[in-house]
This record gives sequence, structure tokens and C-alpha cells, in this order.
Amino acid sequence: MKTFVLGLTAIAGIAASANAAWGFKYQFSTDGGATYGALRSVDVSGGDVNVKFRVVAYADPDTNVNANGGAGPAVAYARYTGSEKLTGWGSAANGDALVGLMTRGQLTSGGTTYLNNSLSAGNMILGGTTATSFASQLLLSGSLAAYCPSSGGNPQLEWVIRTGEMKVGQLGGTREITFGNNTRTTNTWYRDLLINGVQDVNTAAPDGSATDVGGVLQVVPAPGSLALIGLGGLVAARRRRA
Repeated sequence: MKTFVLGLTAIAGIAASANAAWGFKYQFSTDGGATYGALRSVDVSGGDVNVKFRVVAYADPDTNVNANGGAGPAVAYARYTGSEKLTGWGSAANGDALVGLMTRGQLTSGGTTYLNNSLSAGNMILGGTTATSFASQLLLSGSLAAYCPSSGGNPQLEWVIRTGEMKVGQLGGTREITFGNNTRTTNTWYRDLLINGVQDVNTAAPDGSATDVGGVLQVVPAPGSLALIGLGGLVAARRRRA
């Protein structure tokens, strides 16, 4: 029996911080999408298991965005240019596979290359090996007010930008699978700024560096297997003493 355990890690050398202003979360669901998180476990003793995944752009309250025309707090996500990477996963011999089609989550416009996938140097690249923009203007002028407190709106500080489902093959054996950023050249947010009483729709990257929280998926022996290993060692020690 093998069990998958998903844990938290900082991706691409970016240190995790409880006070991060903005970044990306790489999350998994083992209950069909009812709940998501960066810590999940799955029992694959009965065969291959499907695990849903998603990428979420997030910003903390009062994260500053200094766009053309002035600065203001981030209130809604605008644009993403980049791709993600799954390491240690994607081998057909292991039974790994993407199940169905990936989607753009809440972002609904832009290039289709964001939904492509390819295996490169043992890594599954989601979106291609080069950065690909898939959203130019998420909100039309006049719609931004719904997210801006200055106009009576409510900020939305988490946006799902990619969703998908992966089959984790039972034949993969003991391994570690990580999920995180591959390439990223653009990440912009709308901010709350009134110019002559009208919401300004310019966007920019938030202040500071991104902090990404990635997933780690490990195949580990089941508790029963560990107990047998421990028992075997105890028997061997007794034989040596005898």
C-alpha cells in the first residue's frame, strides 16, 4: 500500500512568508473539487487515483498597486503570463495522465496555449515552455466599481486562473511530485483609484516580490508497511544477539 501526502513548500527559491503581499497558491483536491488545499493525502492501494489541481492568484488586503495614473490597493486580478511545472509526474509508463481538459478558471479570454501541456526533461509543463499571456482585460471599464470599496464594491483577492485533473499512476513507485511556477513574466492587478470620480482601469504588478506556495506530493509506505519493516529489524537484531 502507498499513500500520497501533499505538503507546503516555497517554489523556485522564493521563501514562504506568513505576511506575503501577493503571489500564487498551487492547490490540490482529493474530494472531487469540494475542497482545495496545499496539504492532501490519497490512498492508491486500490489503483490509480485522480487528483484535481488549480492555481490561485492571491493578494493580501491593502497590497499596493502603482499603475499609470497613481497607486491604490489591489481589488481584482487582471492578467497572467506564464506556465507551471509538475516534477516527477507525467510518465505514461507509471500510468500518469491528465484527465479531461484544463480550463482557465475564472479568467475567460486570451491565448489557447495556456491550456497546452508537454513533457520536457522529466517535467510536465502546463502552458508551454515559454510564457504565454491568456488574459488582456478581465474587466471592462465600468465593471471595476463592483470590486472597489470607494464605489461601494467588495475586493476579490483570490482568483482561480487554472484548473485541471491529473491521474496519479500506482506504478510510479516511491517518488516526490512538486507543483509550482515554471515561467512568469507578467502578473497584474486592478487597483482602487478614482480619477475625476470615475474608476481608473489601469493595471500593474503589486509592490514587492511574489511569494508562491507550492504543493509537494510524496509516495510513502503505508503505516502497516512501516510496522513490518520495524518488526523485521527487531527479528534480525534478536538473531544477531542469539
